[in-house]
Amino acid sequence: MAWIEERTRADGGVSACVVWREDGHRGSPRQRETFSAGSDAQNRARAEGFKQMVDAAGQHWPEGWVKGQGFVRPRDDTPWQPTPSFAVVGEKYVRQIVDLSPGQRKRYLAQISTLVDLEVRGVRIFDRPIDAITEGDIKAWLIDWDRALKTKANYHGLLFGVFTHAVEEGYLRTNPCARTAPKRSRVRQAQAELRFLTEEELNTAVRLAGDDGDLLTFAVGTGLRFGEVTALWCSDIDLAHGTVRVNKAWKRDGEHGEGETPGWLRKQVGAKHVMRQHHLGNPKTPKSRRTISISPALVELVRPRVERRPADDFVFTSPTGLALHNSDFYERVWLPLGAALKKSGIAPFRFHDLRHTHVAWLVAGGAPLPHIQARLGHESITTTIDTYGHLLPVGDELISEIIDTALRGGRIRPSLRLVGD
Repeated sequence: MAWIEERTRADGGVSACVVWREDGHRGSPRQRETFSAGSDAQNRARAEGFKQMVDAAGQHWPEGWVKGQGFVRPRDDTPWQPTPSFAVVGEKYVRQIVDLSPGQRKRYLAQISTLVDLEVRGVRIFDRPIDAITEGDIKAWLIDWDRALKTKANYHGLLFGVFTHAVEEGYLRTNPCARTAPKRSRVRQAQAELRFLTEEELNTAVRLAGDDGDLLTFAVGTGLRFGEVTALWCSDIDLAHGTVRVNKAWKRDGEHGEGETPGWLRKQVGAKHVMRQHHLGNPKTPKSRRTISISPALVELVRPRVERRPADDFVFTSPTGLALHNSDFYERVWLPLGAALKKSGIAPFRFHDLRHTHVAWLVAGGAPLPHIQARLGHESITTTIDTYGHLLPVGDELISEIIDTALRGGRIRPSLRLVGD
């Protein structure tokens, strides 16, 4: 009888090896066939299936099986088929991902096209058969592509998925991306410093933005993303209790204009809620669906935009009363505002930096990070800490006080003060 031996590879995965003695005789030489190209579960399942075939063949190699290759038909029975290209395998991979929004699928397909057209060291390395792309090619792309490390890391994640799919389909034995992923620590270090506006900078920006200054004020006062704040309806703002309900956001359409509007919202969407290449859908993550409090100043800011208006009207609109499209807003408001700020001696900033500024204010005021996490709609406190933890002053201030006490000859005692008090 054949048996299965498992081994842990250097990458932590499991290889399953079927072992038997030819003819089943104790003195016969051992035969082996190893399965290591798939996931742990796939390797075990394939080994078990092969073991059953060996047993059925009387402890011989199954007829037609070639070691390391599997069943191979005679050359004249099978017409030669070229290995599919990276573009073909990439598109097939993206289209078979189940948990993907239409907009994300469209974006991934565009990234596949970008890679196919990309020239690295004089060669379009991704415009080739999938099995012609090596680990060296992946490293050359990572080194030479003139993009931010964060962008390359995002593309690498997509590449890893494509090549994993190619291994599962039998086009490759190993994934050339397996040992090339940029380290998360390097990606974080390469990212630009967060931009926080001073009170004076914000006041200047709001003044220069004119009629659109209210949108800037509301964004910095709530920490909402652009796609969230521009999707707010009048019914989402409770002036009496000073709260804002975030239950929808603008999402990009798919390849053929398809959207992913949830059923409860689809029943309420009308002609005035249409925006080109976008549709109203769920917020970014489940925890992004939230209700936050707003200050009395923000209540008064939006009162004229909410009172005596239809419940499903947008709170913030274009001058013509339509939904605010991000590219239109950029052309009409953001570019002129940036030029005006430059003349005023203020460094440029992104709309998303208003969200960062909101957090900086909360941290400076002593708001606990779990509360900030809930307000921002982060899925994990780790995201909040990784992004904004360095703003917390408590640790350094406490250390300074301890050292100062010792240097002044005082006695160091544990502080009864609670962090965040």
